[in-house]
Amino acid sequence: MIKTGTFGPIAALLLVVAMSPAQADAGYFQRFNGSFAGSGTVQREQDSSPRRVSCSLTGATASANRLRMDGTCRAAIIVRRAIGADLRYDPSTDRFSGTYTGSSRGPAQLRNGRLRGDTLTLDLVYPQPVHGDRNAVMTIRNSGNGAFTLTVTDRVDGQNRTTSNVTLQKS
Repeated sequence: MIKTGTFGPIAALLLVVAMSPAQADAGYFQRFNGSFAGSGTVQREQDSSPRRVSCSLTGATASANRLRMDGTCRAAIIVRRAIGADLRYDPSTDRFSGTYTGSSRGPAQLRNGRLRGDTLTLDLVYPQPVHGDRNAVMTIRNSGNGAFTLTVTDRVDGQNRTTSNVTLQKS
C-alpha cells in the first residue's frame, strides 16, 4: 500500500524536471527590464591601459524569449559611444544568441550562449579583427538584485585578458 503523503516530494521533483528551459529562463530576461547606470573599464585596442567609463542603459523584454538593451557609455568628457544588445533565447536548443553594438568595428554577433545559474556566457564574434582576431567571450552576471556585470574577455598577446568590465545598477 502506498501512502498518499509520499507523493508530495515526488510531485515537486517531477514539476521541477518537467519545467521547460523556456519557463526557467524567461525570468532571467525580466531582471534587465528598466533603467540602469554604472561604471567600469574598457580596454581599447590602441590604448596601453584600460579607460574608465560611465554607462547608462535601458532594458526591455520584447517577449518572453527576447531582450533589447540600449544605452551609451562615456569615457572622459568627449568620448561617447552607443551600446546595446538584442538577445534571443531558443527553447528548442536551450541556447542564447543575438547582436552586440558598441564595438568600434561594428555590430558583433553573440552566439552559442548558455545560462548557468545567474551567468550567461556567449561567444562574441566581431565583424573585423580586434586584438588580433575576431573572437571573444561575453559574460553577463545578474543575480536578480537590481544590478548586473557585463564582462568581455579576449585573447591579447596570447593570454586571456578582460577587455571590458562594467557593472550597472537599477536607477
